[in-house]
Amino acid sequence: MTALAPVLAHVLGPVIIPVYEMLGANPSMFAGTLLACDMGGFFLAKELAGGDVAAWLYSGLILGSMMGPTIVFSIPVALGIIEPSDRRYLALGVLAGIVTIPIGCIAGGLVAMYSGVQINGQPVEFTFALILMNMIPVIIVAILVALGLKFIPEKMINGFQIFAKFLVALITLGLAAAVVKFLLGWELIPGLDPIFMAPGDKPGEVMRAIEVIGSISCVLLGAYPMVLLLTRWFEKPLMSVGKVLNMNNIAAAGMVATLANNIPMFGMMKQMDTRGKVINCAFAVSAAFALGDHLGFAAANMNAMIFPMIVGKLLGGVTAIGVAMMLVPKEDATATKTEAEAQS
Repeated sequence: MTALAPVLAHVLGPVIIPVYEMLGANPSMFAGTLLACDMGGFFLAKELAGGDVAAWLYSGLILGSMMGPTIVFSIPVALGIIEPSDRRYLALGVLAGIVTIPIGCIAGGLVAMYSGVQINGQPVEFTFALILMNMIPVIIVAILVALGLKFIPEKMINGFQIFAKFLVALITLGLAAAVVKFLLGWELIPGLDPIFMAPGDKPGEVMRAIEVIGSISCVLLGAYPMVLLLTRWFEKPLMSVGKVLNMNNIAAAGMVATLANNIPMFGMMKQMDTRGKVINCAFAVSAAFALGDHLGFAAANMNAMIFPMIVGKLLGGVTAIGVAMMLVPKEDATATKTEAEAQS
């Protein structure tokens, strides 16, 4: 998808740019809304930003680490792992997480503004106006998704699955075309970016797809062992968190695993109580990959944005927990409370 970014910008630009400008937002926000930062969102945001570096980073790394991953990765992947009976709780959790994404984005934007983010020694101009105005289309999408998950959850979830399959096909096509271009020099898709360093690229300034993948892998080498150690060293505090949130121990461990990657958490869902399922799915919308894939991607491409991104993701995740606790069905919440009392 990284290689396809210029092509997508050329194709989608004439439609996306006028709509977003009409709303008073930068067109780059489209990228982070639908694509994860490490699945092409960061690079597509750059192509659509029109030279506005702050908007590019706001969409590509902050929004693109919350809403984009949920739509193109978390929901489709979860549906292939969780029990069919748990889809209801997935929908409730995602609903809670989606509506708090703007909170996480605004928090991340404010941290970027006050921390004085710089690129190559040049300050990036984050402003209140940029942070708030660019949330308008995001809030609109969040409301539409939330309403869909509330009233037609099965249709919405099926729609996400179809979109994800289309995206996988597009990514596969783009990768195949990029490999053919690299090996044979045939340009099957005009305007495709190279996936390896090209003549004229400056090391440290331009990172191509293969380098990005390698950088993320290096971070993940330590991320998963770190999560394992955290769950072992801080088992008692984690169990205390579970008791405060009125959910079982498996659910508390799932939240820690989510910080590196949410796939293990989805695998643990069948062992969680109902309250824990909803809370974990809500927390994962913003907080997933904070200490894993997204940390690696930010470190590889724009390390000045690591702190704002993580703050935004964690705050979005924590506020989603509060919303999720209000959405757990009363009859399920009562059953969960009984289970928690039995455990203690």
